[in-house]
Amino acid sequence: MDAPPRGRFEEIYDAHVVAIYRYIYARVGNRPDAEDLTAQVFMRAVEQLDVTRDTPQIVSWLYRVSQNAVADHWRAFYRLPLVTEDRLAPGWEPVAAPEQAGPAASQERSARRVEAVLRRLPDHYRRVLELRFLQRLSVAETAREMGVSHGNAKVLQYRALRKAALLSEANDG
Repeated sequence: MDAPPRGRFEEIYDAHVVAIYRYIYARVGNRPDAEDLTAQVFMRAVEQLDVTRDTPQIVSWLYRVSQNAVADHWRAFYRLPLVTEDRLAPGWEPVAAPEQAGPAASQERSARRVEAVLRRLPDHYRRVLELRFLQRLSVAETAREMGVSHGNAKVLQYRALRKAALLSEANDG
């Protein structure tokens, strides 16, 4: 008789949580974010994973969810406002309601932080991050745009993310 689904999920979790954490950590470069993203992956697994599938399918699904979680993380981290106040014509300045002043100020601080980190990156690292996460190009499209191989684009992205994470932590510390 098969184990109940809950027991199967626990087996899947125990067998793969460390590998998923390492995969995510290698892409975000810091423990708190890696732990949060790993938790998000397994929370999604609790909600959506079909534990009756074969192990290779489950592992593939976990890595795909992890990849999406990392991409969402970096998109949020590097999201810049599309139009800044200094680019608005006179008379079109936004008027923030008092309850919106907090989030707007927080978004502005985040945008300045991202800009500061991007400015400190070497040009090729900045470019790969802009193409992948701001313009949302695929790795293949990014490689073509930069004139590098697919594998080189992946390596550049990995190194750029690591460098950005280190710079961001240095700014926080």
